[in-house]
Amino acid sequence: MKTTTMGIIFANIYASSLGELTNKRTMASLPYGGRYRQIDFSLSNMTNSGIRHIGLITKHNYQSLMNHIGSGQEWDLNIEEGGLEYLTPFAQGHTGSYRGKLEALNSAMDFFKMSKEEYVILSDSAVLSAVDLREVLEDHVASGADVTVVAKEGISNGKKQLDMALKLGENGTVTDIAVDYCAGPEYVASMGIFVMKREFLMKEVTEAVAHDHYRFERDLVMHGFAEKRFTVNAYLFDGVVLFNESTAEFFQNSLKLIEPEIRHGLFYNPNR
Repeated sequence: MKTTTMGIIFANIYASSLGELTNKRTMASLPYGGRYRQIDFSLSNMTNSGIRHIGLITKHNYQSLMNHIGSGQEWDLNIEEGGLEYLTPFAQGHTGSYRGKLEALNSAMDFFKMSKEEYVILSDSAVLSAVDLREVLEDHVASGADVTVVAKEGISNGKKQLDMALKLGENGTVTDIAVDYCAGPEYVASMGIFVMKREFLMKEVTEAVAHDHYRFERDLVMHGFAEKRFTVNAYLFDGVVLFNESTAEFFQNSLKLIEPEIRHGLFYNPNR
């Protein structure tokens, strides 16, 4: 990427919703497709897009995650040189568990302060895709918005509860944001990938936590947009996206690997 960018991956998000599957491991280290772990998709998206400084935020049961990633060489990262860093509660001096992403980000504030990149891309581990984050960043910069949300059409069906749903106007601008909502087909679903400037993120996280807010989607993005404190852009991704946010979805999406279009969309993109 021409513009310097760092990455943050949340390893434990939705872990409790998969029951026994994540009882002793993080969502990020959950096996998928036999030889892969779910974090492989987030890490590959970032490293294939030229991001070489990544923080993994995890709060418990991360031994299997560390065993899988090893030295980071599989993704052209080197833990010893700071290319990939584990941001654990113990390492960040945080006791207890995080109530939400904002608390997790706030506990990693020293990591952000010591970084020099202009932009940061945040990513969950429960949504699998092969996204070119260089295109996402270019769209974010061109939009002039403070926050860009990577989203997918066709997921909102009035039944699946979405962490974040966005309604777009005729010109593609965001007109409404809802969280924890079974949105209808007029909404697009957030893929849990966000882009913003590092300094902006630090300021907003500090302000939110000071007011006892801890939900990233609700307390930072949705409220900031509703209060017109900042602008939000949506980048619509047209490739394969699998949401593994429940045991049923994980089972169904594992079976989908027998479909050629799903396999090709996840693994056979010539630019990935």
